[in-house]
Amino acid sequence: MAFNSRLSHLLAAVALAVMAVFAWDAGRQGLWANMVLGVLAGLGLLVFLAVTYSMRRNPDEPAVVGPEDAGNLHILLDQMPIPLVRHAAGEGPRALNRAARGLFGTDDLIVTGAEVLVPAVTGAVAGSSPVLSLFGRSYAVGVSEILSDDGAVRLATLTDVEMEMNKAEAAALRDTLHILSHEIMNSLTPVASLADIATSYLAQEKGENVEAAGEALEMLSRRAGSLTRFIEAYRSVARLPEPVLQPVDAGRLVEEIVAPFRATSGVVFEVTVAEGLPRVLLDESQISQAVINVLTNAVEATEGCEDRRVVVSVGAGAQAVVIRISDTGPGVPDALRANLFTAFATSKPKGTGTGLNLARQIALAHGGNLQLVEGGMTTFAFTLPVRG
Repeated sequence: MAFNSRLSHLLAAVALAVMAVFAWDAGRQGLWANMVLGVLAGLGLLVFLAVTYSMRRNPDEPAVVGPEDAGNLHILLDQMPIPLVRHAAGEGPRALNRAARGLFGTDDLIVTGAEVLVPAVTGAVAGSSPVLSLFGRSYAVGVSEILSDDGAVRLATLTDVEMEMNKAEAAALRDTLHILSHEIMNSLTPVASLADIATSYLAQEKGENVEAAGEALEMLSRRAGSLTRFIEAYRSVARLPEPVLQPVDAGRLVEEIVAPFRATSGVVFEVTVAEGLPRVLLDESQISQAVINVLTNAVEATEGCEDRRVVVSVGAGAQAVVIRISDTGPGVPDALRANLFTAFATSKPKGTGTGLNLARQIALAHGGNLQLVEGGMTTFAFTLPVRG
């Protein structure tokens, strides 16, 4: 059985371009193993293209690639860590390499996720990179259109950009908070100072109106002081430094964080750590603070409950380690769910709304996320990507 080489060559050329971009990006991020993999796969594709073109008898006629050459192309495509998808009019999308088959859970025809994938592939302009949400992650779709014996065919690459988008979101929020807190503090500080000065002047005077003015100034001073403390607490998010990443055993880290809670909180802690988890590149001090914030909320949520229990698990996700923290409290109020991770959102009388927000910003800065998991116990899940 023979293959028309035109499609094979175009597939190889697209794959070569993808591998070049992948190797460059891996090198930029210091992921040397991925960069070497990209370079080797790219060299293999170059060899394939050179050999098949040299076998053409007549430049004006399409060459025929035998099953062995086609098999070699499929082997090379399987080395690509980026999912590659084929879509033609009148038929469903198909997975062209191992990464695509793993992502969509299929050997060929894509069913699960096709309702999101097909509109993105067919609607994308060649050369653009629209972003779609697929299986809880964000993918940039790169599309090329070719002509084959069967008509127009679209080839699409799906590049996972969840980490980059999360980092960008975290950086943008930190910049915004820094500017806002700076401007608010600049305006608030003289207000509090002038209120104190005016109060001291009025202390030397007497009369009903003077007394009322003094009380108003004291109230103004107290409110200004309260707001100053609030802004200072929230500045911790804006001042969050870039994480210093080192390989960390997430299971060991969680066990160490839980130990003092178990000894002092009066809450029963159940901790499970899956075996064989990969080490994760983390800033240990930052992630520790993020986990502590969520654990503190979990412990406080169980106050007044007969069954005071917090369940913590560390397991594997899709190219990630997932830390889940569940509690037996009454749950998150419906009115708070939509703004749960928003600045200043809190249901506590003396809360500042910084705990969960800071925890999520730390997770985002690591290319991961912190989310509320629906159903069952109140559960928050940290997703921390495994890189390299």
